[in-house]
Amino acid sequence: MNKTFNFILPDEPYKTTTALNQVVECTYTGPRYILIQIDKDDHQCRAVAGHDDPDHISLDHSGYEQDEFDYRVIDANTHTLECAYMNEEYSHGVVTDYSEDITDADGNTTTFEHVYEDNTGILAHCYWQGSLLYQTASESFSGPDYREHVNSRESVVEGCAVQAQIVQDALDDTERTYSDEERAELEEYRDWLNNVDTTYAGINHWKWPFRDISELPEFL
Repeated sequence: MNKTFNFILPDEPYKTTTALNQVVECTYTGPRYILIQIDKDDHQCRAVAGHDDPDHISLDHSGYEQDEFDYRVIDANTHTLECAYMNEEYSHGVVTDYSEDITDADGNTTTFEHVYEDNTGILAHCYWQGSLLYQTASESFSGPDYREHVNSRESVVEGCAVQAQIVQDALDDTERTYSDEERAELEEYRDWLNNVDTTYAGINHWKWPFRDISELPEFL
């Protein structure tokens, strides 16, 4: 079947708010009826078969494992986004990439950019995998949930401190030979690592302009 449905893009990458109501028009292209398997413990659900005929044998769940799972046949005409999320049979137009200029505490401005998919995959891009749940008692879905960044700010700051020490150890290593220019570049990078928390106060950590260490003098 072909049915248009709207996906609401989060206001920013790795955010869960949708106040801007950024609509992405999608088209579901999969079968109308979906047999879903529901985990009895955590209610996670997944598509296991589909067909346009609700009485087709492929939608009979009797041959599947019964002890740990429940089964339901879902109508994609009613639950279009959920079916598209589960079977990934949908398309959409170009989603404009996200771009934002950020200015740090020193007055330096850099641009954070996030690339979205062109014409497929926006649901998997923006939702956590496995976050669509089905409650058999109420016969209803909950989720899926928008992705947040996998790393916390605290862990990133700690990682920067660890790398800063690695840089310092390299600078202190008498067996390494650096030119004055290379030493200055590493010292600048070390200081940047040690000060990220204050330099980027109030700025999401995934927007920080990390250096490509392959462009730096060898310190690992």
